[in-house]
Formats: sequence, C-alpha cells, structure tokens
Amino acid sequence: MSVHVLIVVFFGAVLAVIGFAMAFRQAFVRRLLGRSRRSPSQLSQGNGDEYPLTYILRIAGIMIMVFGIALGGMMTLFHTA
Repeated sequence: MSVHVLIVVFFGAVLAVIGFAMAFRQAFVRRLLGRSRRSPSQLSQGNGDEYPLTYILRIAGIMIMVFGIALGGMMTLFHTA
C-alpha cells in the first residue's frame, strides 16, 4: 500500500477510536470536557443539562465512529480493487 492510503486508513482508525470513546466511554470524555457526571437526585433538584450531553455524545460518537470505519474501509477497498 502506498503512504497516502496508510495515512487515510490511520486517520479513519483514529476517528473510530475517538467516536467509540465518545459513545461508550462517556466518563472519560466528560472529564476531558470538564463536566463531571452528577447524580440523578442532583439533576432533579437543579437543571437537567447533563441528559442532553449524554445523548449528544452518544449520537455524535456513533456518527464519528462509523465515518472513520467507512473512510478507512472504502479507501482500502478502492486501493486494493
């Protein structure tokens, strides 16, 4: 494989890992963003701004992960065809 194909495949793998972390390892991503997870009792007493963040991280993480897999996979398939 040529160098530019390996670079694109590596970039796709990085996107897949970032997306996986956003979707399924939310505690780690929340710490990176500076947002700690509050308990549901604290959420019911205050504003419930943590729930939208959960859904945003899940949806965006899955989208980024699938884009990385598709980008790396398509580049590999087109190069080997």
